Amino acid sequence: MHHAIEYQHFSTSTLQVGPRKRSPMGQLLRVTQGAALLKLGAHELLLTPGSHFWLCANALAAFTTLADCQHDLLACSVRVPQPAQAGWLQASPLMDALLDSLAAWSRPRDWQGPYGQRLQVVGDELHGCTISSLGDQALQDAWQALARAQPDSVAAWQTLLGTRGLEGPDAQALQDQWQLLQGIRLLRSGSTPSQVVSRLGYRDESALAEAHLQWLGAPLSPQPSATR
Repeated sequence: MHHAIEYQHFSTSTLQVGPRKRSPMGQLLRVTQGAALLKLGAHELLLTPGSHFWLCANALAAFTTLADCQHDLLACSVRVPQPAQAGWLQASPLMDALLDSLAAWSRPRDWQGPYGQRLQVVGDELHGCTISSLGDQALQDAWQALARAQPDSVAAWQTLLGTRGLEGPDAQALQDQWQLLQGIRLLRSGSTPSQVVSRLGYRDESALAEAHLQWLGAPLSPQPSATR
């Protein structure tokens, strides 16, 4: 890390499955378009536009962006005063305005110039922000119901999108990507495609491969044969 605070903006057209890992830095995640999933402990949280989540240094988490997601990542060295606990962050209007300006930044990214000055102000704002363990509980409940395929969860999710003024993801896209995300995790942990199909309810291995191509934009790689 070259500076005490660093900023990056990401735009992804496909599902990007993040590994579960710890970061030595504190991280602020802000979704500005689409949606993302954050696995933290036993929880799988859904981040939608306007969501800010603070991950304290060394928190064990996996961050996955869904298709057509845009998000900001602000990484802070432990030298910078910052929240000690992970949670939903209540950003100030000034912080959001500064992050918006950094996302659209086209001038030199000089730490000694205006760019670095804005980052330092963001750091000052961060220190004073409120962190909560509870976010939009109605949205999280609707997402969890959809993930479990509970009765009427699709209609409830679509209604919630309307009341929140969110453009997506629609219920089918969210369910399909959640199913594939679980499949990718199983494959990475050593399961075979046939085991994934059986466990997650895919029609067959070709359906799993089709989902992989649709949402990740790449064919499903052949899995190595088990050694004897």
